[in-house]
Amino acid sequence: NSINILTGFMQHSSSTQIPSICSRNRVSRFSKDGTLMKKRKQKGRTQRKNRKKGKMMEITNTDERAVNADRISELPEHILHHILCLLRWPADLARTSILSKKWKVIWESFTSFDFDQRHFQCVNAADKWDHLQPLPVEKQSSIFKQAFEPLGFVELPLIHKFILFVENTLGTRLDQLPSIQKFRLHVFFSVHLLAPFMNHWISVATDKNVNELDIHAKMDGKFYALPELVFASRTITSLKLYGCEVGDYTAIKLQNLRELSMKAMRINENIVHNFVQACPLIEDMRLINCYGLKFLHVSSLPKLNKFEVHERSSLRSVKLEAPNLETFWFHGKKSSRCKLILAECGNLKNLTLKHSHMADKSFHELISHFPLLEKLFLLECRTLHRITILSDKLKTLSLVRCHKLKEVNIDAPNLLSFEYTGAELPFSSMNASRLQEVKLHLKSQKQKSVQKFIEGFDGKGFKLFLASKQGVNIYEELRGLHLSYFGAYKIQLTKSARMVENLLNSHLRDFHPKTLILKTSLTSDLLVFIQEKILNKGKTPPSCCKYYSKKCWRHYLEGAKMSLFPDASSAEYPNTILELKWSEAAPLPEDVEI
Repeated sequence: NSINILTGFMQHSSSTQIPSICSRNRVSRFSKDGTLMKKRKQKGRTQRKNRKKGKMMEITNTDERAVNADRISELPEHILHHILCLLRWPADLARTSILSKKWKVIWESFTSFDFDQRHFQCVNAADKWDHLQPLPVEKQSSIFKQAFEPLGFVELPLIHKFILFVENTLGTRLDQLPSIQKFRLHVFFSVHLLAPFMNHWISVATDKNVNELDIHAKMDGKFYALPELVFASRTITSLKLYGCEVGDYTAIKLQNLRELSMKAMRINENIVHNFVQACPLIEDMRLINCYGLKFLHVSSLPKLNKFEVHERSSLRSVKLEAPNLETFWFHGKKSSRCKLILAECGNLKNLTLKHSHMADKSFHELISHFPLLEKLFLLECRTLHRITILSDKLKTLSLVRCHKLKEVNIDAPNLLSFEYTGAELPFSSMNASRLQEVKLHLKSQKQKSVQKFIEGFDGKGFKLFLASKQGVNIYEELRGLHLSYFGAYKIQLTKSARMVENLLNSHLRDFHPKTLILKTSLTSDLLVFIQEKILNKGKTPPSCCKYYSKKCWRHYLEGAKMSLFPDASSAEYPNTILELKWSEAAPLPEDVEI
């Protein structure tokens, strides 16, 4: 759909016409014996009308030329290259070259290559790639010539087509490019058969001074061995590896590497040490679900800004000595007892922890080292019971599924956003005078405690969005609030009217609720939104999803019945109830949690 959107957008901009502006023809009401003076007056009126019409037509033609201009193609080259990066389907990328001469030049100068084998394994993939034919012999690579005839590809047609596509793309585009910005190769099937080709393709990319290399090799029980010349590249600044093998004694000389990501790989302390020692410019380092690592110690990286580790095996400790580190993520296993040592990371601003065995004392000791902390996200920290968060820098706080929490004290005067997911509200005190947004995801909650918590925001300009899968309540006035929901529901308090509209739009898309209850003033912007999107929908289909196969909720809403009920406690904020009727053809609401 992405290329259809782009093509349609260009066609629309070049075909839209502005109607000509013409004066009405007027019937002369002169008598048959009209005088000479009357004829002269008529002639004068005709001349003035023609002059006026000429000016009008001139304006119209100018406007038409402005509308006919292809503004997308006039964008700077680097922006057009970025647009191409967003087109994931290979055929879409190739089709842009036939849009115009300008797009052909853009396509030929595009220095990013994205080869994903999943495009060749989807339904009807074989038919989509039947047009592929080998290049002329003089343009075929030596590895292709050697392997093509012996393999035959009679039993492996999709692998055959994937190889043809990569070979053809590299063979036709590489010669005219001085270098490559990005080379992405994701292989999910028959990696052992494709390994010789992968070695060749990666070597070609490295010879072309590639900057960003992303290799994903999914093998059962085995790892793909990268060509050693990758680790000696002077141009690679970003290296992302999945399922690849790096030996203990691999010579690593990636002097300009700034981003390193290793996922689902077998690594140990020596491999990490080799990267750290050989790549002093690393700014972003991620170890995701890797095997074999027990003690992780990283130092001597003065530019390290972000570090992320997702535990797969039994990691015992993580020690970072990075004075310029600003973001740290740790996702431990349920059984994890990993010790985090971050005392030398005093400039940390963003901390995300998923740690099932972190005690209260360990948590307080850990965050005491981060006086500049601005964002704290605690996920499934199941052994936290009583915590206190004191910070004058903290702006965002999230406590998600920390089910054992019994007491939380928050003193963060500059806190702007707060999120909590759980069953009970454990907050004993909260000092957050600048708070702009509160998100609560609750299950089987005691209604009185929730209402008391919400009433604490009355008179502070907050709007309340309260939703279950069956209905939505929106309150612009919290005074006299009475909650009627039980079970699972979502509560969000915000000062932004636009945020309320976004929340409603998202909820209508995901759940197709049957009722919508509003407590708003008659001049509220929300009522304007309701009027335009729901009540004035009409019988004609909305034009908002013209270029998309998957339609938004407005295409499935058949109608709405509105009722207005005055509120004696607040005459300025009457209750408006809408009963929503959805089409039987509407897709089932997504099976996601509130």
